Amino acid sequence: MKNFTTIAGVISGIAAGLMMLGLFFLLHFSLIITLILSLLSFLGIYIILFALRPKDQFAIKFGNGITAEMLHNLLSEGEEKIKELEKLGKQIKDEKIRAKIYHIISIVKKIFENIRKDPEKMKVARQFLSYYFDTSISIVNKYSQLSMQEVQSAEISRSLLKAENMLNSIDTAFDRQLARLLSNDVMDLDVEIETLEKTFKAEDLN
Repeated sequence: MKNFTTIAGVISGIAAGLMMLGLFFLLHFSLIITLILSLLSFLGIYIILFALRPKDQFAIKFGNGITAEMLHNLLSEGEEKIKELEKLGKQIKDEKIRAKIYHIISIVKKIFENIRKDPEKMKVARQFLSYYFDTSISIVNKYSQLSMQEVQSAEISRSLLKAENMLNSIDTAFDRQLARLLSNDVMDLDVEIETLEKTFKAEDLN
């Protein structure tokens, strides 16, 4: 940033100097008017250059056991999982289910963006994402396989309904998690995850 300020000052000074020479020697302006116009040109050019400066990235604060490497790994892994879920979503013919999947993806992206800005929220979100996100992919993958079966038996229809209900639960959970992150609610998710795990085991798709 300091280097840019210096460069902007030099460029503005050179431009103002050239203008002063032109006004005074070529156009024969008075010295006072030449100095005033040259000063105004210096300020104008400097302000324009400063406005066009490369914007600094938001300052990321690490601490409390969170490192830049941990953030990078979480975000990279998250990007891969998002791509996987998007790919699976495109295979779903049911518009309602596909919309549900894309809504989950949009919430996940917002959660990752929130973590990117405040890495300390990894402590709350990492546990949540490691379970809910992987479970989402697993359910959507199973739903895709079942929906592509040529023969839709009563058993397959029941499994598809179970998968849909699971996605509804996950969708709600993602909405709650995003709300918690935005409100800095660091509530422990162990109980909620344990409850949902029991629900999913009871709704086994196998």
